[in-house]
Amino acid sequence: MNTQPIFDSGSTLFPRASAADEASRGGAGTFASVLDASLSRDGTAVAGRSAEALPQGVRSVVFGPSNECLRFHQAAPRRRDAAAAYAQQAGSSADTGGVNGGAAAKPGAGHAVRDALPAAGKNTPPSASAGSRGAAVAPSEPVPGQTQSALNEKGAAEMSARRDGRLQTSAEVSGWQKYKDDQLLRNPGGDRYYLYENRVSEDSKDRESFVARVGKDVSDFFGNVKNFFGNLFMGSKFWYRDENNEIREATQRGLVGTCVDFFKDLGSALTFGLWHPDEEKGPQGVVERLVYSGSKLKEALLGDLVEGIPQSVNHMAKNVVLAGLNLVQVLPDATIGNVDSGRKLTTTIFDNGQVLVEYLTDVIPSGDAWFRVHAASLTDVKLPILYNFQMPEHAKGDARWQYVRNTPFRKTIETVGTLLADIAAIGLAGQAGFSGNQNSDKQKLLNSLMP
Repeated sequence: MNTQPIFDSGSTLFPRASAADEASRGGAGTFASVLDASLSRDGTAVAGRSAEALPQGVRSVVFGPSNECLRFHQAAPRRRDAAAAYAQQAGSSADTGGVNGGAAAKPGAGHAVRDALPAAGKNTPPSASAGSRGAAVAPSEPVPGQTQSALNEKGAAEMSARRDGRLQTSAEVSGWQKYKDDQLLRNPGGDRYYLYENRVSEDSKDRESFVARVGKDVSDFFGNVKNFFGNLFMGSKFWYRDENNEIREATQRGLVGTCVDFFKDLGSALTFGLWHPDEEKGPQGVVERLVYSGSKLKEALLGDLVEGIPQSVNHMAKNVVLAGLNLVQVLPDATIGNVDSGRKLTTTIFDNGQVLVEYLTDVIPSGDAWFRVHAASLTDVKLPILYNFQMPEHAKGDARWQYVRNTPFRKTIETVGTLLADIAAIGLAGQAGFSGNQNSDKQKLLNSLMP
């Protein structure tokens, strides 16, 4: 692998592969000093030069992995954490060579960069996303007129994207891929989705072990059971991708929590804001109190009673079905999962099965998609269906759209499914009413025949 000068002349970033190992054990030297400076939050000086005064190549290449370390640790990470990343990037001693003076390194093949940072653990902020472990990033090819520093910055960005669990850019990902990814992030079950670690694994080796496969199925089962009780009581966690394609965590209300919110909102409406729980300051003045009362009454009836309670029940039913699916998957994972083709087949069937369960429970009345499709805006005079189609892919401020990528593909399949569910519901209601009338007529006939 080629190297890049640390300073304008003299030493190199990777003079030899053992330098990183030496630094990780506490050894002194320029390389170790640069590590300490790159891990310092206060711009510690290195060899008489401040961190800000170092060349651009050092900023993009040397400090890049260290910044990743800082981002994944609330406290300052250990020197050996960053040194391990550098050692992996440097490759073996046979691949490294010194670059003396100000000569720039020529771009070459080298080793693919692999994520050597420790997996996100208890020190990871709840909103931080961990990347796809073991994802390889190919070295950037030179472009005429592009400096080595620019290439290094591009490579660091690509490595950061992989580490953060991001997919390809939006232009490279189809609507179906985004939809499937969103659905597999909602609840435990996806074979590559380690939700409680905030990561999506691209490493097939994670599925090779019998214990790992079956253990994940059992873990997903208990995860859905946990979500069931969460949706029954105060709420459950789910995951989604934000506008930067990073995995984030959020919480949805449970049945008991929604009922509590209903009584709070109703009480606030009936008292015209004199009782305003969860709010530091209540409304002032007659007009403000009337507006506040109306908004709280609307939230209690529509947001809590009509939408919130049915949604919580829907989520509970979904968790029951998914938990059963997790248990069923144990058998194929324990048998045909011992060969690569069997593992691929199992993943395809059960991941798509989970997406289907998510879709069907979303489009039926009380489902998340059902409420999106039927949403309307009185102030902007936007009718149901059209209102949803006019919403952007990423919308903030409304929980119905905030946690999904509302792509044209999603809008289309959810609209079609919701309308079919409406037709089926109306048909079932009509059939039930017709049957009820028939039973009533039969009862009248029997009563007339009786003496």
